[in-house]
Amino acid sequence: MKLYWKIYSVLALTTLVALLLIVWIAFSVVPDNLEQQREHLLDDFESALASGDYTTRDEIAILADSMGVDIRPIRGTLQMIPPDQMNIGQGPPRDDLTWRGGRLLPSPVGDQQIFASVVIAPARFLLLIILTLGIFGSQAIALRFGLKSVFKRVSLLTRVTGDFGKGQLTARYPDHGSSDELDTLGISFNTMAEKIISLLGSHNELLSAVAHELRTPMARLSFALELARGNPEAVREKLGLMEKDLFELDKLVSELLEFNRIGGTEPGHEKVSLSDLSHVAADGEKIHSPSVEISIREQGRTPSVTGDHRLLLRAISNLVRNAVNYADSTVTISIRSSGKNVLLSVTDDGPGFPPGFADRAVSPFIKGEKSKGTGLGLSIVQRIAEKHNGTLTIGNSPSGGASAELSIPV
Repeated sequence: MKLYWKIYSVLALTTLVALLLIVWIAFSVVPDNLEQQREHLLDDFESALASGDYTTRDEIAILADSMGVDIRPIRGTLQMIPPDQMNIGQGPPRDDLTWRGGRLLPSPVGDQQIFASVVIAPARFLLLIILTLGIFGSQAIALRFGLKSVFKRVSLLTRVTGDFGKGQLTARYPDHGSSDELDTLGISFNTMAEKIISLLGSHNELLSAVAHELRTPMARLSFALELARGNPEAVREKLGLMEKDLFELDKLVSELLEFNRIGGTEPGHEKVSLSDLSHVAADGEKIHSPSVEISIREQGRTPSVTGDHRLLLRAISNLVRNAVNYADSTVTISIRSSGKNVLLSVTDDGPGFPPGFADRAVSPFIKGEKSKGTGLGLSIVQRIAEKHNGTLTIGNSPSGGASAELSIPV
């Protein structure tokens, strides 16, 4: 609405100025001009009377009619006085005996005087034309200069978006500081451009990482096949290694498909209890790692969150699995409410994250030294958190082990 009020204020101010100017013309300039015309006609009429060429009443009447002068004979001598000092009923009618447009002249006929007056009606059609042209003209001028900056910024935004579409990824809309709708649109474009560049960078990094991750098991498979060709008797021994490499490839492809699928779909909207999901995730990991104790602590009764049951279970399972892989003996899942969010943290008693690793741990294919996975576990959790308008915080707990906190709005 800022742009609307900016344009409207310019139009309103210009229209007001135009109306004031028109009123001044109608009530000051035009009356003064008419008065000058009346005085000029009265001067000409007075000069004609003084010339002595008109000596009868009929001749004077014809002269006055030809000049557009209204005359009225007055017997005796009458001095011109202001209307507000006259008594009604004395002398000529008050409407004619005025200082504007009227004059008392000596008559060449006898001892009479002549009250001459001129009435010039203003051209109403001309005033209407002036009024119309003034209003529309002022609005046209206001729009021309008021919208000049708007057209300039629209043209700039069009050029910037066109340049960006042609591959000039550094093209940006400069902020003019007006905070109106155009600047807001320009800032939104800049934000979109930054996200696109970030996505392109992440895409390129992901392709490079995928190529790197695929290269190792494929190289081992190729090496095992060459050994099998050279020594057919040793094929049985190499089948186990080849099967292991194929399993790694299948797991990597599955994780990649899941990572991309989460990014391209909207999560479900159902009531989900993070406490129930934590028990399911803990029970699943206890089967594979019975030597690690997994405990769940709830600080009061936590409300359910709105989200996708399957995705949230996947996120919690990934966090618990990572903690179990690095824990010495115990993993703790803590659940509590904080404002309008439910916080779920998973901590272990392992060595914790090395310095500087926690900041990039959620990037795809970033692995720890003892990692046995694909490096996509925390990346998937991060993407699931973003899909639920939540956050994932990675760091070390005060006791020294690793800590991951998932925050999901209720």
